[in-house]
Amino acid sequence: MINGFYRNDLSEYKKFSAFHLFVARGIRTYAYPVVFFIAAVVFCVFGALSQNSLLYIGAAVLFAVSLALPFVTLALQNAKIEKRVRTNSRFMKTQQFFSFGDESLHLKIKAGEEEEEYDIPYAQIPRIYERQRVFYIYIGVSQALILPKSGIEDGKTDELALLFRQIGKRFREKKKLRSTGGVAAGE
Repeated sequence: MINGFYRNDLSEYKKFSAFHLFVARGIRTYAYPVVFFIAAVVFCVFGALSQNSLLYIGAAVLFAVSLALPFVTLALQNAKIEKRVRTNSRFMKTQQFFSFGDESLHLKIKAGEEEEEYDIPYAQIPRIYERQRVFYIYIGVSQALILPKSGIEDGKTDELALLFRQIGKRFREKKKLRSTGGVAAGE
C-alpha cells in the first residue's frame, strides 16, 4: 500500500488546468488557432495573386488572432478558476488522502468537517499523466486528482509508477524521471 496526500492549492489547480488545456486535450485546443492560421495563409496567397493589400491586412489580423487565441483562452480559464475558488470557501480547506492498493485507489476527501471516501478501481481510471513534480489521475473526461510527488511517502514514487504501469498505455509515464536507486529524480 502506498499513501499520498494533497491539500487543495490554487496555483497547483491552475497548473493542472493549463496542462489539461494544452496537453491532455490534444489537438482540440489548437483547432481554432490552426484554422485561423490556415485562413491567414490563404489570404496572403490571394493577396499576392490579386495584388490586393486589404487581403494582406486581413491575413495579418488572422495571424495575430491565431497566435493570441491560446493565451486568451488560458487567461479566461484562470479568471474563471479564481472566481470559482473565491466563491467556494471550502476549496482551500479540502484535503485528499490517497491509498494505492494492487487493484484500486482508495480516496478520502476531507472538506472542513465533512468527509467522503471512494474506492476507484484502476480499470475505471481513463488516464494518468506523470509530470516532473506531480501525477494527474484522471477520474473523468476533464476531472483529475492532483497528487504532488512531494505528497507521496518517501521513496515510493517509483513504486507508484510501477503500480500505474498495470493500466498500460493509459499511464503516460516520464521514464526519464526514474532513477536507478528507486527514488524519482528531483526528490
